[in-house]
Amino acid sequence: DKEVEIWGDTNICFATLIQLIMQKKNQLPEIYVEEDFKFKFRGYHLDIARGGVPLLKEFKRILRLLYLLKYNFFAIYFEDLFPWKSFPQIGALRGRLTEEELIEIIDYGKNLGIEVFPSLELCGHMENILTLPEFMKYSEWHRPEEGCLDVSNKEARNFTYKLLSEVIEFFPSQYIHIGGDETWALGRGRSLDKTGIFQGPELFEMHHKNLIYQVKESGKIPMVWGDMLTGMYLREEEKERWKVVLESPIWDETVIANWDYTHLSEDHFEKKINMFGKRKEKEIASPGVSNWGRFYPNFDIALTNITNFLRQAKKENLPGFLLTAWGDDGAECLYSYLNPLILATIEIAEGKENWEEKYKALFKEKDELIEIRKLLGQNSIAETIKHVFLGDTLYRYNTEFKPELKNTGDFWADYYLAISSLLSNKEELLKIYSNVLNKMESIALPEDLSLMKDMLKIAINRLNRNLSFSEYIAFGKKYADLWLSERKKANLEKVIIKIYGAGGRADLNTY
Repeated sequence: DKEVEIWGDTNICFATLIQLIMQKKNQLPEIYVEEDFKFKFRGYHLDIARGGVPLLKEFKRILRLLYLLKYNFFAIYFEDLFPWKSFPQIGALRGRLTEEELIEIIDYGKNLGIEVFPSLELCGHMENILTLPEFMKYSEWHRPEEGCLDVSNKEARNFTYKLLSEVIEFFPSQYIHIGGDETWALGRGRSLDKTGIFQGPELFEMHHKNLIYQVKESGKIPMVWGDMLTGMYLREEEKERWKVVLESPIWDETVIANWDYTHLSEDHFEKKINMFGKRKEKEIASPGVSNWGRFYPNFDIALTNITNFLRQAKKENLPGFLLTAWGDDGAECLYSYLNPLILATIEIAEGKENWEEKYKALFKEKDELIEIRKLLGQNSIAETIKHVFLGDTLYRYNTEFKPELKNTGDFWADYYLAISSLLSNKEELLKIYSNVLNKMESIALPEDLSLMKDMLKIAINRLNRNLSFSEYIAFGKKYADLWLSERKKANLEKVIIKIYGAGGRADLNTY
């Protein structure tokens, strides 16, 4: 009858229609579609604080992608980049969002049925605030670059409560993420100097209790990271000391975002999820796209992590997931490289896990191009290409000294030892890089993948000790153009300095 009848959530219905139209332009099949979701909360969390701040048009592109794929939450990780009226100096030199930009982003998401909510740091990861002269006095550590707040200082606590108050008032969202991750220095600096007694767990629980109540009193739902509640990455004797935190009833009042970025088995994630006991009904799984500290995301790690974590999250009936993309070390990884992993996550969470077919259908990419994306994301390239390309200390040490390395039994220590082992085998790297480069030579590449092709060429030249300064200048210009097509200019220099520094060393023939 040439009619489309829809019922239920219109945003979901229209997203389905758009997907169908994208696959066959000007045609709609005669079809009956009924769909539901395993996860009520389907979120994407983007770090804008450690590298590039997306342009308004890029935020909108991301939101359109999330809408198409049927995500319903988008978290912006701010650190110092929220437009605080009370402290206009915070983030002013780092491209922070304006009120007008943020309002437009929130409204754009709302029109697409996506709740945009803030992700803050009010205890750890505050280095970009605490390194400002007027706020150094609030630092736990005597080097404010460590980023941990001196929670024993009442003035410091009140400072964060004021920061939170402005964000709560500004955002219409039901969720407010108050952070709380990786506060390992808490209780070890100025607070320790005052009493001579380590009180990190007690200070953590006290401070976050106040933050949680502040959010709840506004009628909103607080969210926290789960790592410090379980003593994640602490030594066994320290984990015992932190058990007092997990036992606190305050965590019954909040959503716990349980992050884990390992590529371990489903059994590992079953244990991970159940560490919070009865609180599972308010726990969301938080896998990651493994883009941080890299020029290109590690597909091997990310897909294993996402698959095993979300499979188990479904079995354990968690209410949702929050996929995370971080920007550690300058956020060199372009946002465009993350599209396949954002799609793969929703397909793993709610579909049949056959993400390549869906990506091919929606993005109109041929099999060979998808294969290139996966090859660039294999562990042997994603984890080594940055070090080889830059000729950094890790690369130089492992190629010059070829240390004999033995596994330690610690997951992450052994993981980094494996990278060192890869870097020490120049012949094998040449073989891997050359194989992928040869496959790329015969394919028409989009601009962002063409950049990775150039990076492979330069890395191969470094392995062959045949470098030129001009290669790095050309690469830096191309990289800057792509960065500026999706991000503000602020913080680009963090990456360009590395690229041109590597070129300078090549020109001086120092390495």
